[in-house]
Amino acid sequence: MTSIDTETDFAQHELAQVNIARLRFPLDSTELKEFVDGLDPVNAVADQAEGFVWRLRSESGNATDVPVFGDAWLIVNMSVWRDAEALTGFMYAGRHRELMNR
Repeated sequence: MTSIDTETDFAQHELAQVNIARLRFPLDSTELKEFVDGLDPVNAVADQAEGFVWRLRSESGNATDVPVFGDAWLIVNMSVWRDAEALTGFMYAGRHRELMNR
């Protein structure tokens, strides 16, 4: 029988977050210009954020062109973080929060 060290075992886990969204307009539309223009800056901040581990991206540098269930109107965002505190810190501060507020 093996013993379980909860602190060590918990430290071996990470948090994955996934968002799937249905577009109301094409990505190249004027309605989504601000969103699309914000992708690279926000992703750059995420890549350097404390507790950031990994994010889904294609050769374009983001995941807006990754196919989702064969539906061209769906986009996905997926990232992995050290823990919930790291993800929360990124989501509700700095550039990400600024864009979300818009």
